Amino acid sequence: MGKKGLVVVTSILAVLTVVFGVISAVLLALKHHQDDHGEFSTYRRSPAMPCGVVAAILASMTQILASVAICCCGAWRMTKGAKRIAAVVFFITSWVLAIIAVLLFLAGAMLGFEGSAKKTVGNARIVGGVAIFVTATFLFLVVAALDVASYRLVRKKGHYQAYVGSNPPFVPSKDAPYGSAPPPPNQV
Repeated sequence: MGKKGLVVVTSILAVLTVVFGVISAVLLALKHHQDDHGEFSTYRRSPAMPCGVVAAILASMTQILASVAICCCGAWRMTKGAKRIAAVVFFITSWVLAIIAVLLFLAGAMLGFEGSAKKTVGNARIVGGVAIFVTATFLFLVVAALDVASYRLVRKKGHYQAYVGSNPPFVPSKDAPYGSAPPPPNQV
């Protein structure tokens, strides 16, 4: 798989991570309560739990593949100065935030277990964990933005230039305005 294929797969995994993060938050918010026992009510296992685990796995895979795309393109050696420093800072920051996002996805998934919730004013239940999934999803979006910024700072621009540079551009002379190509039909 080439570098472009790796970038496409990473992008697809990033979108799936965000989708599973949002689905987990919605499913946790729709937690079904079974029995009312005075001040507390019990609820059954939420489908947010497996979705949160899938989001954590996808976030991990996305970060690893993004790191492979950034590090293995060989551009770290070519990039100099402020661009390289910024790319390294973005890269390290993205790893730290990705680890935090994965842990938040797993913490939100753990809140999908069976248990009990305390009733609040008006017999409404406290739905814990929705904010955790929302925070993890937002944090993952920041991670993806940092990965894209780091990739764009270190990608090889010389690769395209070397390819184009092997075929010098055609510059017509005064004597032959069309070079060796035949003139257009309306110019005979």
